[in-house]
Amino acid sequence: MFRCVTVKNFRAITELRVDGLSRVNLFVGHNASGKTSLLESIFFLIGATNPKLPMSVNTFRGFPYIGGTMWPTYFHNMNVKIPIEIHAEDAMTGEEQRLRIKPRYEHSPATLPSDVAPISSEPDVLVNGLDLEYATSTDADTREQSSVFQRDEQLVYEGARARLPSGTFVVPLSADLRNKFSEVQRKKRVNDVVSLLKNVEPAVEDIRLLDPPGLLYADTGATELMPVNLMGGGMIKLLSTALAMLNMQDGFVLIDEIENGLGYSSQQKLWEAIFSWARKLNIQVFATTHSAECIRAFSDRAEGELFEADAKLFRIGRIEDKFRAVEYTRELLAESIDSNWEVR
Repeated sequence: MFRCVTVKNFRAITELRVDGLSRVNLFVGHNASGKTSLLESIFFLIGATNPKLPMSVNTFRGFPYIGGTMWPTYFHNMNVKIPIEIHAEDAMTGEEQRLRIKPRYEHSPATLPSDVAPISSEPDVLVNGLDLEYATSTDADTREQSSVFQRDEQLVYEGARARLPSGTFVVPLSADLRNKFSEVQRKKRVNDVVSLLKNVEPAVEDIRLLDPPGLLYADTGATELMPVNLMGGGMIKLLSTALAMLNMQDGFVLIDEIENGLGYSSQQKLWEAIFSWARKLNIQVFATTHSAECIRAFSDRAEGELFEADAKLFRIGRIEDKFRAVEYTRELLAESIDSNWEVR
């Protein structure tokens, strides 16, 4: 697990440090405060030797690869001359992990393609990808290099390496749900998923994967099975979160806007499941929310010693280009909730 994370020059964030991370961490704050960017940066560091992740997080945002103009969008104010720096410290060993992301430059022909990003001070040079460099404090002399770039209108990935512990970003994509469900089924944990889904739809008796067409269906007692994709956003949110948690023992789970599609009672049950699975499966969770109702559900289910020991809430604040993470104690959180705290 990470004890602290520092992010520099990534997306909206100029520099942000979050100290005192716990097993389950909820980030709140106004729009454009950098919450999603913080999750993405942690995801990059967890999979630091996987050059596909920059493309993945853009897909999660509904911003798939659209050509060379996208490369500067990872950098604050699109300034590619300042590298992205993401550092974290391991809570058990104290080892520091470091990821540095720089633009990948290429000399251009006389006429630049329309979808690449030129460097204004060097007209014969263009940005055509990203170079990622990963190192740790225990082996500072060893650098693991990987890259993603465009060649002949195709994306090329170089230097990818598997590494543990692994992590997953919760996304409601059909292929992702199918693959994760297959693993949960193999591990005989489908009943855990069904139990959670009953909080949104009490009639759910079972979940099945039918191949073809390779979709998940729910048995609700009707004459035919129902595709889960047609059962509402709340059902998909619970399903995707449950499958991510149950497949990520000894790893990391990241959940953006965790409240989407869920009422208060369902949010309470989801937090209850997250706390339980995080402890049983040794998972560190990072989540964001825009919802005061979700914060109440988090607080209600993080009773007693769980709060601060295994669950923490941080408010990400931004004044112009200055960012700060403030940890909330149980007492301060209770006061904020009682005063109708403005989350957005």
